Amino acid sequence: MIAKKFKNFTDTEFSWKFDGIEHTFSAGMEIFLEDFKADHFAKHLVDREMNRLHLQTSNVAAREKLTIQCFPMDIVVTPSEAFNLNEEAKVEEAKKEVEFEDLKQPEEVKEEVEKVKVEVVKPKLGRPKKYEKYG
Repeated sequence: MIAKKFKNFTDTEFSWKFDGIEHTFSAGMEIFLEDFKADHFAKHLVDREMNRLHLQTSNVAAREKLTIQCFPMDIVVTPSEAFNLNEEAKVEEAKKEVEFEDLKQPEEVKEEVEKVKVEVVKPKLGRPKKYEKYG
């Protein structure tokens, strides 16, 4: 089994199912997938884009141009290498989030918010108790 880099080359989110499991790719997202999954998602992404452009999906030349955009590099790697590359990308994304840490809420504000939260009392569910008749 080999892995390919799949890219959602569009400016919109793309979602499709494979084996009953929904996969969502944000705009411009690149990720290593098994080759058969990458081909599957590329086919459906290209179909969607061809429909948006009002092209027939049987137009081989237009399909080929769009399919090439789904695979940004011709390098084929093993699944373990692909996993490592995907994990490195996640670490880089986490580093970007840390750079803007000053924009996050300070701990004091979070504590104040926790104090203000009101506990909602839910009514008891079930059948009401039977009352005994008095004499």
